[in-house]
Amino acid sequence: MRILFMKNMISKKIILFILLSPIFLNGNEVADYKAEYLFETGDFSVTGIRELITDKDNEIASITFNAKTKIIKLFFESSFAINKGSIISKKYIANVRALLIKRNQSIVYDNMNQNIKSSGQNKWDINYADGLNILDPLNAQVQMRLNVKDMVESKKFNSFEIALQDIRNGDVEINTYEFSRNDIYIFNEKSYESIVIKRVRDQDSRITEYHLVPELGYLIMEVIDTGAETTQTLKLQKILSLG
Repeated sequence: MRILFMKNMISKKIILFILLSPIFLNGNEVADYKAEYLFETGDFSVTGIRELITDKDNEIASITFNAKTKIIKLFFESSFAINKGSIISKKYIANVRALLIKRNQSIVYDNMNQNIKSSGQNKWDINYADGLNILDPLNAQVQMRLNVKDMVESKKFNSFEIALQDIRNGDVEINTYEFSRNDIYIFNEKSYESIVIKRVRDQDSRITEYHLVPELGYLIMEVIDTGAETTQTLKLQKILSLG
C-alpha cells in the first residue's frame, strides 16, 4: 500500500511539473532556446534541460524536456503549429521512469476531424466541439505567454482562458488566468520589472503564480504552485541559449 501511495504521489507531481514548465517568446514568434530549470517539491527535486526548435517558414515547432536523477528519468515532447498568434496542437509524447513507475504515452491531435487519441499507458479517444482549441501541458505555456504579451502591449489587463487537456483521461479543463500585479524579480543579482499572472483551479483548490519578465521576452522566471497540502516551485537556473 505504501509503495502504491508513493507511486501515485510521484505520478501526480510529475504531471504538475509538466504544467508548470515554461517556454520562451520573441516578439510574435516562438524563439528557439535551451535552458535549465529546477523543480522542487517536499518529496524530491529534479533539474532538467528544455529545448525548443522552430521552423518559422512552415510555422511549426517542437519542445523537448529531458531530466534524469538516480530514481527519475523524464522525457516530454510537444509538436504544434503557430497560426496568427494561436497554438494548434499536433502531437504530445510523455515517457516517465520513477521508482516502480514506467509510463509511455503518445497523444495525436487530428484537428481536421476534431478528434484526439491517446495510446500507451493511458488509452482514450475523444471528439471535441467545433471551435474549441485544446492545448497540451507544454504548448499551453506558449499560448499563455502570447496572451500576456498582448495584454501588456494593449494595456487591457483582462483575464483569459485556455482549454487544457488532462493527459490521464482526455478530460478538458478550462483554465482562467488573471493579471495579479507588477513586481520586481531578481535573477543573477540583477533586478527586472516583472508581471505576475495568477491561475486559480477551483476543482483542486490550487493557486499558481507565474513570474514573467518582459525585458527577457516575457520569460517565465519562476512558478509557485500552492495547494492545500504542499507548495511546489519551478525556477530558472541557467539560460544556455536564446533566439
